[in-house]
Order: sequence, then structure tokens, then C-alpha cells
Amino acid sequence: MLNYKNLMLVGAAAAVIALTGCSSTEHHDRTVGRVIDDKVLGTKVSKALHQDPLYKFDGIDVKTYNGVVQLSGFVDTEEQKRRAAEIASRIEGVQQVIDNIALKTGVTPTGRANSATYNNNPNNPNNNNNQNQAPIATTPK
Repeated sequence: MLNYKNLMLVGAAAAVIALTGCSSTEHHDRTVGRVIDDKVLGTKVSKALHQDPLYKFDGIDVKTYNGVVQLSGFVDTEEQKRRAAEIASRIEGVQQVIDNIALKTGVTPTGRANSATYNNNPNNPNNNNNQNQAPIATTPK
């Protein structure tokens, strides 16, 4: 019975060593501590963006690698883009912010489609500027 317990203990230890080796290969260029720090940092940045009283930045994705924060997603205005980068850069531990946030095209700050952009798209089946339509005649008043 004692040999069985020893065999199980050795087997369990071998499994732990094997699994630990597998997990370290995922982040071969970062220590486990750095990976954890990056996750904590990314969470802090995301939380700060969601708590911004003016914008709430729900459409921004945050990735962190070695203290460098990458922001991506879409916002309505250039001011929102600037503000998101500013918020991220103020978080303690952020080494650099890479701003890959894009402006939504064809959407006004109110969230409504910009009819000029929407209707001028030649690939849009709802295009009101179809060349096959007869021109509308107007008479001056």
C-alpha cells in the first residue's frame, strides 16, 4: 500500500511539472509575473474607460503587452479618440499607449446615419441617387 501511495505521489508530481512546463511556453518571452501585471493593467484601463462620466467607452478593446496598452475599436468623434488615449496613459504602470481607435464613418455624434455618406455609396441597394431615376423637376418661386 505504501508503494502505491508513493507511485501516485510521483505520478502527480510529474503531471504538475509537465503542465507547468506547458503553461510557461505560452508566454516564453514574458515572466508569469509580467503576464499577470499586464492582465491587471489591462483591467484597470478598461475599468477607467468604462467609468468615464462623459463617454463610457463601451466599444473600445484593450490589449496589454509588457506595459504597452493597445486601444482599438470605434468612436464617434476625434475628441472621444483623444480622451480614450488620455485616460489610458494616466493609469499607473502604462509604459506606452498605441491608439488604433477608428472613427465611425457615416455616423454623426447622435448615432444617426449621415444620409449624404449613406446615400452616395454606389454599392448600397438603397441608394437614392440611382442614375436610372428621372430627375425631379422643380419650378422657381
